[in-house]
Amino acid sequence: MASILRSYGGFMTRRPFLGNIASAIVLFGAGDMLAQQAVEKKGWDKHDWARTGRTVTWGGAFYAPVATAWFQVLNKVPMTNKIKGTAIRVGLDQFVAAPIVLSCFYTVMTLLEGKSLAAAKDKVEKNIRPTLTTNWSIFIPVQAINQSIVPLQYRLVMVNVVNLFFNTYLSLQNAKGHDSEPAPQRKAELATMS
Repeated sequence: MASILRSYGGFMTRRPFLGNIASAIVLFGAGDMLAQQAVEKKGWDKHDWARTGRTVTWGGAFYAPVATAWFQVLNKVPMTNKIKGTAIRVGLDQFVAAPIVLSCFYTVMTLLEGKSLAAAKDKVEKNIRPTLTTNWSIFIPVQAINQSIVPLQYRLVMVNVVNLFFNTYLSLQNAKGHDSEPAPQRKAELATMS
């Protein structure tokens, strides 16, 4: 186990971008699977693999690259006074980046479902407040620890581990009201096939 952790640590130091993408893919996928199996209790025969695929796509192709770059920006905030520097980093992360990233999450997920920009806008308006409130209750303390004591190359990994549970919440929020509901154009295709 120690050699695995050492290898992982070396990889994260040499290739933080790829390591963060790989971690996000695994943990975002696991979060959606947890939502579908442990919370929604769908069973593997009714598991929505397309939904898991969309979640993995969001985590690996959108979230991880943006968050990796963002954490590098946050790392440039001076820490001459640790409390003040941490507060600035956490404030920027939670009150500037989080609303943007979470709005992008709902937008991208809705578009990946084949729905319109108008549907994405509605999804953001419906979900952003409760999602941000939940996000802040979790990630303000997590980021305070993360930004003050965790080395840069491990910050996104730490967030992604906590994200396993937050991703479960996000997956459930995103699936509300349309679980397994096909996009309008897909409904029309299905109707013509029957």
